Amino acid sequence: MTDDDVDELLSGGIGGRGTPFIVTDAMADWSCMQWSFDWFKKTYGETIVITSASFESDIRMRGRLSDYIDYITEDGDLRGRVPKNFSYVGTECQPDNDGAGDAPAGPQYLVSWDLENISSIGDHFHQPYFMQDRNLLDRLMPETRRAFFNKHTFAFIGAKGSLSQLHNDHDHTHSYLAQILGRKKLVLFSPAEAELVAEMDPFGFTVGGTGLDPRNPDKDKFPRFMETTPFECVIEPGDLLFLPSGWLHCAYGLTAGISVARDSVDRWNFGRWFQSMAITNLPKLASRVVQHPSLQGEGIAPPWLDRVRSDPYLLSLLSTCYRP
Repeated sequence: MTDDDVDELLSGGIGGRGTPFIVTDAMADWSCMQWSFDWFKKTYGETIVITSASFESDIRMRGRLSDYIDYITEDGDLRGRVPKNFSYVGTECQPDNDGAGDAPAGPQYLVSWDLENISSIGDHFHQPYFMQDRNLLDRLMPETRRAFFNKHTFAFIGAKGSLSQLHNDHDHTHSYLAQILGRKKLVLFSPAEAELVAEMDPFGFTVGGTGLDPRNPDKDKFPRFMETTPFECVIEPGDLLFLPSGWLHCAYGLTAGISVARDSVDRWNFGRWFQSMAITNLPKLASRVVQHPSLQGEGIAPPWLDRVRSDPYLLSLLSTCYRP
């Protein structure tokens, strides 16, 4: 992939919103290609993780990564089953005493696991070679990026049948999904056709849980679905799928697997990313300024910030936007 190749793919496509592409030579020197489920158990097995039945599910569970790895590598259908020693997060999300109600329908999925605060794991992979000199996020000081901006480095670990419902990624970043273990199927739609397949907010983001299921589309709810141009692919170990800013996507685990993802910003999506950071994330950004530990040293913040931090009412309002 040359710079000209990338520019052509990110600037063209449906409605001028780019075209996704798969690169097969981007991960050859990544040490994460040596990962295994057993390696995760030995290295990070005691780490507490939070899982859900799908990307949009409000029902979440908490437990050790080692128990979760045992769960996803079990034989048989995992729908409706939960990992051993896991507990529900929040009493309001638990199923009722009869076992009905909100019990998870699909296998529990470790989706969008934030790796930025887990020591050394993010060193096993990086931006693909064709983005390393053009990603603006890499030019920020690490302390600045952690303090002020959303997370941009994730892992997805799931069982066969794990589901990420139709959505597009935060802040209009480009993103990649790199497959380490297993196989995953994705269906993609251009942001130029987003309103034909999902409810969208004024800033171009999908409203959670409103998108169609490409496996069984509701044509009454989305009568113009047949006018869209879905892109469909299967990624296997060593495949890196690059998604231009705003592209809608859903993913199904064809086997148990591990993927990693990292976001990027270049000249083709800088304007949309900057607007997102400046407008849609302003309350979150302000709350980070008040709460982030790196900004609480003596002499850094004015006295009124200390008063805000010590006021339970104001702090609770800020915590609705951001919880460190």
